[in-house]
Amino acid sequence: MAYRIDEGSLTSPTPWQDQSINVLMPRDAKVQGTSLVIARDRLALGLTFQDYVIQQRQNFAAQLAGFELIADTAGQIDGREAHFLEIAWRSDGKPIQQVVAMVLHREDAILNFTGSIPGGPDAESRNALVAAITSFTFATA
Repeated sequence: MAYRIDEGSLTSPTPWQDQSINVLMPRDAKVQGTSLVIARDRLALGLTFQDYVIQQRQNFAAQLAGFELIADTAGQIDGREAHFLEIAWRSDGKPIQQVVAMVLHREDAILNFTGSIPGGPDAESRNALVAAITSFTFATA
């Protein structure tokens, strides 16, 4: 198995499951601390993608202080089923705005994109995060 990251690659004689988390921070961000996190997840046995989306929405509502759902929309990224949420909440009393995209990568594999803007709404930062997320293209085999 070959595994590639920005800095290089490695080869493993046996298959491994990628559980890495990627954190990207724009160098010229208007809002300090703006970030995009890409994480991998798996659908639990018997769960559909829509079940997963409902579960994630419920987790956010239960775990994030001052949770507010701003937008909730189905869509696609690179032709694959996706679901987009825009949420606001508070961390240590300070506002956070997030754009979230969940994408069904394979039958049971999901990519989660979470763009975060500390300090609350900023249209320029939000639009840059949405543009980055929706520009994602899947690697071909």
